[in-house]
Amino acid sequence: MLPNRVSLSQIATSKLRYLKSQTGLSLNILSRIAIMLTIKDGNELQNTGVNDCDGQILSRDVLFGDYQDIYSILIKEHLESNKIDMNVGDAISAMVEIGVFKMGHVKSLLDLAKL
Repeated sequence: MLPNRVSLSQIATSKLRYLKSQTGLSLNILSRIAIMLTIKDGNELQNTGVNDCDGQILSRDVLFGDYQDIYSILIKEHLESNKIDMNVGDAISAMVEIGVFKMGHVKSLLDLAKL
């Protein structure tokens, strides 16, 4: 179900790098948090405006680690329950984009924990 690679936008990549500098967390961990924030809030993905995928490319193994099966189920359920007809790779990119936007105010691990 999960694609071998996920391409992020340049904007999401820049925001993730900034968040990494503020929190010390790696891009893959921050991306996982972004995905979960999007799922938690039940956001619509079609209107995210992710047109470029010229940013960071994360392999499935790096992005999801040992939790690939769990993320696969959660993402599939989110797409089906919200009737989102979208390529899974594009959906994951959109989820990261939305989640990273929600983390825009984060300046520390404490801020991140409050989400």
